[in-house]
Amino acid sequence: MSMPSTDLVCDKCGFKGSNTVMWGNFRYVEGGHEIPLSRILGWCVDCSDFVAMEDFSTNDDIVAEIEKTLDALKVRTKRWGSFSLLKSTRKDRLAEVERLSGLIAHLALIGERKGMERCLHCGSVNVERFDGTYSKPNSYASKGTTDNTGFYHPGCGGEFLASISPMRFNVIFEPRFYSLNGDRLDR
Repeated sequence: MSMPSTDLVCDKCGFKGSNTVMWGNFRYVEGGHEIPLSRILGWCVDCSDFVAMEDFSTNDDIVAEIEKTLDALKVRTKRWGSFSLLKSTRKDRLAEVERLSGLIAHLALIGERKGMERCLHCGSVNVERFDGTYSKPNSYASKGTTDNTGFYHPGCGGEFLASISPMRFNVIFEPRFYSLNGDRLDR
């Protein structure tokens, strides 16, 4: 399946960027365990470009996922015969416990590093969250027009305009691994 991307163009200097920097499979690795890495579009001052940056504002989403996973485990343990030796039951329960462990580790990471988000391209902490809106393509997709994002180009002052790229992408992503400190790992 192909995916559309959004082009972001500064209305003052013509700088072009894209939301495709967010695409992919980003994961933290700690002691052989993989933890999903929440990310958001941002601007890295050191890269002078749009980048994927760590997103530590997802506490409520993670807590909801933990509650959902715990509820599934509770239902399983209340069923008659849930402690059976069926291989499929054990695998399902183990997968839920591993998922729960990963979510709790992610929540702990957010508590430790909130306010120290990093660029996932260069590792810099000199990043700014993209606080504009570009993810509502319905307003500009049908006519090939642009839409104001409300995000201003750092150092330039021009506003970024969003438009749907005429190119569609069909990509297979290789996972990108990071330490819990946000450093890229070569794996």
